[in-house]
Amino acid sequence: MEARQVKAALSAMPVKTDRNDARGIAQVARTGWFKPVHVKSIDSQQARTLTAARKHVVRSVAAAEHVIRGLLRPFGLKVGVVSQISFAARVRDLVAGRRHVGFDHGAASRRTRGADAGVCPTASPCTEECPR
Repeated sequence: MEARQVKAALSAMPVKTDRNDARGIAQVARTGWFKPVHVKSIDSQQARTLTAARKHVVRSVAAAEHVIRGLLRPFGLKVGVVSQISFAARVRDLVAGRRHVGFDHGAASRRTRGADAGVCPTASPCTEECPR
């Protein structure tokens, strides 16, 4: 049953309670004052769900690429027009050899050791000469 049709039929009731709503819906069903509503098949619901999920993933990947491009631009690094497949390789090539932009693998390994986060209490990066 279509909700708008049932609402129109139930709006004439002076007192709105769940019990009266149930009685009104039963009356509409008995008298046939409704049009059948189309229900989508499981296959069409699955296709629509997969399409929506794919659309979300594509948008998320594009958004992540835009964020990366935006983060690199202040350093004068422009990725340019590349395919999704070669995007990661292009970014790696751009940041290779630039410590201020690139990923510091040493810092990541220091973080995994626990208490030693690789940063002195003075908030400056640790060096070999660091007393700590």
